[in-house]
Amino acid sequence: MTDPRHPDDQRLQEALDDTLMTTLRSAIAEQAAQMDPEHGLAQLHQRLQGKTEKASLWRRVLDRLAWPALAPLTITALASVCIAQSWLLRQAYSPELADEPLAWRSVNGGAPATANLRIHFKPGATVAQVSAALEVAQAAMMAGPLSDGSYLLDAADAQTARSSLQSNSAVSEVTMMAGPAKP
Repeated sequence: MTDPRHPDDQRLQEALDDTLMTTLRSAIAEQAAQMDPEHGLAQLHQRLQGKTEKASLWRRVLDRLAWPALAPLTITALASVCIAQSWLLRQAYSPELADEPLAWRSVNGGAPATANLRIHFKPGATVAQVSAALEVAQAAMMAGPLSDGSYLLDAADAQTARSSLQSNSAVSEVTMMAGPAKP
């Protein structure tokens, strides 16, 4: 079978192959001349006999705790966290509490929060407007939104907070509560 390459290309390829092989052989011979033959043989004998240098304690621990060995433990831990979270969510939203619009849980011994104002914000009110209105009135949001769309607020001075909130553009209605209401 004939080579489809041009004869000049064939001669150039052969010359490059000869030059490359000569360069490669000389580089290998040069490195072999620089090596200590005793050291290389001793290292080879150690490898063949299985006598290698003992790794450090941390290296051995790290090798034992390699990622493939930790994968089952990691997956088990993540699954446990997911199961615990789903159990907690199930407890918080159980069917027994479905009729109650809002359920509060607090640390035992703490005083329950009370609200003295009920407020309705305008539908287009932004969070920034609501926050600014509450800050000016020195009131804190205690609960909401309730089933009627209102929020319960606690203010140190309910009358002053009511007048301040009524004049705010983000508020549609503010009412005083008859007595302190627990959210």
